[in-house]
Amino acid sequence: MLKFFRTIRQRLLSENKFNKYLLYAIGEIILVVIGILIALQINNWNEKRKDVVRASNYIDRISEDLERSVKTSENLVKLNKSILKSVTDTQKLLERGTELSAEEKETVDYAFLWFPRTTYQLPTMLTYEEMKASGDLYLIDDIEVRNKLAEYYNYLRQVESIYDKLSQDIESQFGVYNTKIRAHTNPETLDITFNYQFSDLCEDNVFINTFSRMTIHWRGFVYFMERVNRLSKELKLEIDNLN
Repeated sequence: MLKFFRTIRQRLLSENKFNKYLLYAIGEIILVVIGILIALQINNWNEKRKDVVRASNYIDRISEDLERSVKTSENLVKLNKSILKSVTDTQKLLERGTELSAEEKETVDYAFLWFPRTTYQLPTMLTYEEMKASGDLYLIDDIEVRNKLAEYYNYLRQVESIYDKLSQDIESQFGVYNTKIRAHTNPETLDITFNYQFSDLCEDNVFINTFSRMTIHWRGFVYFMERVNRLSKELKLEIDNLN
């Protein structure tokens, strides 16, 4: 093809047809430019196609992350509510000030077992973190959804910080409980039992007042995780509608 064009140029020059040669040269330049533009367009199309595939992949993975967040938060809400109930029931029993029935002792033992256990695996957004680190967030074309993802991710970090603060507050009060409650662990069954004089606890206002704050702390655990669960479900619906 190049030899063909070169032959035409040489013939026009040899015949002193300069005007025709000039027109031909301009036409050849135009053809080259058109060829370059077509090549760029094809390359852009290929890159766009790759971006669409990557975006679809990311969206599917984000949906999976949100599905895990829904399940994780639901399990945490259920557990936190059961702990909150046992703590509030135990406070009422302490304020009542009478001996415990067998069923009531199970409630108190459950509260003493679980109220300090504040470290859990909170929901995560690993795909969003990957997109953020690699600069791929632009692949989500819907700006509103992209902003909601950012707000949701930031809220998870806030909840994590709040949980840390609540956990630190609970741990800071262990001194009050350690003087009244002794734990025993069976190395074979891994069962945990507690030894305490309930009548003494009922007469200790410092103990009761300190323990009463656990209802506030565990109310916080339930409240924030319920909101995480609700936001996870709402955002998953919007993410699933992108594909």
